[in-house]
Amino acid sequence: MKILIAEDERPIANSLKKNFEEEGHSAIIAPDGEIALELISQSDFDILLLDWRMPKVTGIEVCERLRTSGYTKAIILLTALSDISNKVEALNIGADDYITKPFSFDEVMARIQAVSRRYNSVSRTVSFSSFTLNLFTRILETPKESIKLSEKEFELLKYFIDNKGLILSKDQLCHDVWELPFTPETNIVEVTVKNLRKKLEEESDKKFIKTIYGEGYLFIAD
Repeated sequence: MKILIAEDERPIANSLKKNFEEEGHSAIIAPDGEIALELISQSDFDILLLDWRMPKVTGIEVCERLRTSGYTKAIILLTALSDISNKVEALNIGADDYITKPFSFDEVMARIQAVSRRYNSVSRTVSFSSFTLNLFTRILETPKESIKLSEKEFELLKYFIDNKGLILSKDQLCHDVWELPFTPETNIVEVTVKNLRKKLEEESDKKFIKTIYGEGYLFIAD
């Protein structure tokens, strides 16, 4: 594997690099976020280890920029922050895992191997018509541009794709996409469907989401 170690604490970075190379991997060190981004633009890494609090551009900012731009390789954040809210933030902006300092090299390798297995066993994209939905970055790609989806728009589109050709009731969507045990009186489903439909139809002359009055919605993929 080719690994980028973006870490400003030189002893940690050097130790990781030495251990990776002893395991037969290639490792490059970036002392700050700006250099990390430059190296990533110039070379193809299998995995990124990003320190959360790097100078110039933080690891969390690097991760967010990459995922927003459509970057699909594995990213693990390294940090001294141990609060659960920090882990949630990291995962929400696209990190694949989160390792709290201090850590052992054995733990780092185990996390890398687990993330690598997930990447190798799971398809990263699903396609329909001229669209490609990236399941890791949660960005919808077209031949011309990238479309950023809200969390629920992504989950709803993925659910529609998985159930294409089936009429899906509002009750089903509330239960399976919103994970609600009841159907709310608000129009949250209708609004999200409307917003998603608009984004799709702005990029294509096809109508993918059909409303079946009194029954629900039908997603037509082609």
